[in-house]
Amino acid sequence: MKKEIKRGEIPASGRKALRITTVLSVVFGVVFSFLFVVLAFRLNEVLTWEIPVNRVLRVSERTRGVLAETQGTIRVTCFMDRRHLMFRPISRLLRGLRHAARTVAGAEIQIDYVDPRWDLPRATRLAGQGIPENALVFSRQRRRVVVTLDDMLTPKSVLRAAERNGSDATPSGRGGNILGVFRGETACAAAIARLSLPAERMAAYWLQGHGEAPFGDYNERTGFSDITRELVRGGFEVKPLLLPGKKEIPSDCGVLLIVGARNSFAKEELRLLEVFLRRGGRMLCLLTPGAGTGLEGIFEQWGIRVTPYIGVSPATLTGRDVVATVFGDHVISRGLASSSVIFGAPACLQAVESASGGEDRPKVSLLLQTGADGWGESTPAGVPRTFDPAADLAGPVAFAAVSEQGANVAKDVVFRPTRLCVIGESDFLTNGLLASRANANRDFFMNAVSWIAGIDTGSAPSLGGDAVLVTGLTRKGWIGLMAAAAAGLPALVFLLFLAVALKRRG
Repeated sequence: MKKEIKRGEIPASGRKALRITTVLSVVFGVVFSFLFVVLAFRLNEVLTWEIPVNRVLRVSERTRGVLAETQGTIRVTCFMDRRHLMFRPISRLLRGLRHAARTVAGAEIQIDYVDPRWDLPRATRLAGQGIPENALVFSRQRRRVVVTLDDMLTPKSVLRAAERNGSDATPSGRGGNILGVFRGETACAAAIARLSLPAERMAAYWLQGHGEAPFGDYNERTGFSDITRELVRGGFEVKPLLLPGKKEIPSDCGVLLIVGARNSFAKEELRLLEVFLRRGGRMLCLLTPGAGTGLEGIFEQWGIRVTPYIGVSPATLTGRDVVATVFGDHVISRGLASSSVIFGAPACLQAVESASGGEDRPKVSLLLQTGADGWGESTPAGVPRTFDPAADLAGPVAFAAVSEQGANVAKDVVFRPTRLCVIGESDFLTNGLLASRANANRDFFMNAVSWIAGIDTGSAPSLGGDAVLVTGLTRKGWIGLMAAAAAGLPALVFLLFLAVALKRRG
């Protein structure tokens, strides 16, 4: 006889099915919560929105020029923990590079993220190739350039020197962070440029033997290790060079650097340099004001005169330095119009009619000058400095000049034009001054080196900035989301079930 089921009573088979479905619902809920959290971690880049308040994703003119001249596909692998402090700035920079490449119809940039916590197989493969964690790998065809996080940050030792010098580019200063000054765009642009150059690195010979500054000097204030590292990033192999005993400048010399020579050159050495320039050599000389080295005669042959005057300007930071903001119309100074280069006591230069005649005489351009209120001081030791019309050189006065011969030769003719650049002092490239983001010293010098070497991509300093609104979750937020997904939602559903059950029984 079939048992009569009272109204509202659930049969035994139904109760069993309800228990089974309840257990399955709980299991599926837990699995769903776990998968949701995993998906959130995996798609952290997608689930994070950054709204530019300022033009954060814009890159400099030099970077745009490099991207425009590079074709093909460049794959960028970001091997970094997403929890790292610098992950978002670097990710933002990579997206800016990709956007800029599309706007200039240059290289196609593909971005791939490898998190060592989640992508263990790929992380192991990268580590096996000798690539350190927290690095960017730029690859094009079979070539690869690795940019580490250290390459994108100013060393802490230099930052400490800048802090002692009163610079604002310190870990606690404007534009800094606890790791250092972020110069990721400069490092990335250099890596992309290197991919488009021949496989072998171009040699930059650093002349020695005349009191020049050593390129391996790591002194926090007066050393030149920072700019040497910048040259290496730019694809140059920096080599020392001694002229005695040499019959000619090495044939692989892409750029000959004379940085702060203080002693006179021998006649044989001057002859080597003259022959080097006549044969299409490329030379960049940073002077020591007042040091008669004998190079002045060579410079004048190419249309650049080194005067005995020291540059002075009312535009100054400390009263003894010079802030130059007037740039000439040249590829080196392209994009630097709103920037400034800071010198200590530079020698003043003039453009003169070169001794070499003919239609293809050297073309001289003044790159950097003071305003009309600047002048060349004949007695720089005197304080206060005042302009004396009878003894001083009236402004504006120039601190940097370039000379080029052979640029008008047809492109299909195998001929290398001579390029010479003279800058009034070398101290503007010391580690202490380069640590500051308040000047374009580094960019101005690298532009000059690139032009001399034949990489005619004018640059502007990377302004960067933190004017961006980031929406997303911090680590604490992810923990809260995980707790809510794993416990909060099931608890809410359970409470709702209890409320409905109690209402029905009542």
